[in-house]
Amino acid sequence: MQSRYLYSIVIAASCTLFTAACKTAQEASEEEAHQMLFEARQLLADGHFTAARDTILALRQQYPTALETRRAAILTLDSIELMETRDSLLRYELSLQAAREGFKRMKPFANGKANEAYYQQQRRVFEMEQHFDELCAKAKFYIRKIDIDQREQ
Repeated sequence: MQSRYLYSIVIAASCTLFTAACKTAQEASEEEAHQMLFEARQLLADGHFTAARDTILALRQQYPTALETRRAAILTLDSIELMETRDSLLRYELSLQAAREGFKRMKPFANGKANEAYYQQQRRVFEMEQHFDELCAKAKFYIRKIDIDQREQ
């Protein structure tokens, strides 16, 4: 009877030590993951979007149990996408304006014949406007997603 009692105490003590060790490992995992998140945010602030994204993806792979940090990393990843999209929009808008100006200077008819270059430029401007609208929609999506994620946290 006494050996069963002793056996139960040993098992309970082992479980307690194991749980404490796991919690310490979990805390260490969160801390290391949080450091990677901090690095990703620094890279984002410096405009290194690809490196920041790669750091977040590495964090997710290396620390699958650091749930709190991974939740925060989702916002950072969305912010990376948003900032990258905004940069693309700014650059693309300049190209679109130049294409529109070039199109305005062209004439639909040259020497009484249809001007093929005019219609090609018209098609190019139309396609560029479509792509610009898609980039705007992507930016709006990430703005809404970040807003919703922040409210949920």
